[in-house]
Amino acid sequence: MGLDMYLVGDVWVSHNDKEAGLFAVIDGYPVQRHELDLGYWRKHRHLHGYIVTTFAEGVDECQKIELSAEDCRKIAKALRAEDLPHTEGFFFGNESIDEVDRLEKEAHAVTFEKAADWKESKGKKDWKHSIHYQASW
Repeated sequence: MGLDMYLVGDVWVSHNDKEAGLFAVIDGYPVQRHELDLGYWRKHRHLHGYIVTTFAEGVDECQKIELSAEDCRKIAKALRAEDLPHTEGFFFGNESIDEVDRLEKEAHAVTFEKAADWKESKGKKDWKHSIHYQASW
């Protein structure tokens, strides 16, 4: 067990998309939503704490936390500035894990920036493309 962290992009298929043939069929049924794996981390407890505190009012129930492109850029900035709160949790890892996180902080920041770029390329108010963070332990 441990803290698994997912950054997910959702692409919803509208009826117009279906009529234009822009959808997939699985087992004879049309796919309504495509889920994109935008990022994955293990036991980056301080990043998790930052997202929960900043974007979920401190509520940590493994719920989906919706993020805008601007939110993703804010997370990238906090990673680079090492401005993440100290976060404790039974399944969240220990100080040896934190050393790995520091070494990989730029790669994590780039992941959030790419997610922001993806969302912005679809239009800021495009309801068909969304981003959320979700943790599991």
